[in-house]
Amino acid sequence: MVNTRKPVLLIDVDGVVVTTKPHWSADLQRDFGFDKSALREHFFAPFWANIVTGRDDLLPRLAQALKAMNSNVNASDLRNYWFSNDATLNRDMLDWIAKRRQDGHRVMLATNQDHSRAMYLMNNVGLEAHCNGIYHSAALGVAKPNPLFFKHILEHENREASDLILINDTLQNVTAARVAGWQAHHFTGVAQLTTVMVNGD
Repeated sequence: MVNTRKPVLLIDVDGVVVTTKPHWSADLQRDFGFDKSALREHFFAPFWANIVTGRDDLLPRLAQALKAMNSNVNASDLRNYWFSNDATLNRDMLDWIAKRRQDGHRVMLATNQDHSRAMYLMNNVGLEAHCNGIYHSAALGVAKPNPLFFKHILEHENREASDLILINDTLQNVTAARVAGWQAHHFTGVAQLTTVMVNGD
């Protein structure tokens, strides 16, 4: 049972719950005939900011990028490759989360994701079984470290800012959360979290 006196834990996904090494794009050249720099130039640089904040859809923009790259790769095939290769779970972190939930903490994912990958992570990868829900940037309309990301979550949680604790592997996001009045911890590994005091735990 969730204990409303305990802080809410807001957990980042990539680099915390999902491991990022090796990177999902490491073998793009071998598997699809282009490298990650081409994808960065034609997809991530022009389109990602709007996709990750819910103002554009991933699949049509990925198809547009592949066309600009003169690639015959199907956009759905590339998306599926991306999502499946970017889904290795940090089992130690999931165990840590499970213990916090058993102790009565509400645990939410707080992540920069487009709608499709957020749902893939929750439903296909199964993260929905390990948390109380997800706040993702496409649904909020704004991405970390924008202050509005933290403001929207605070309003939804209806708690004091100091009752929210972000765990994130990006220092810029940790700093932004602290500026917003949250507690925040820079994630460097599960062993480090065992030394973090959460509401006296």
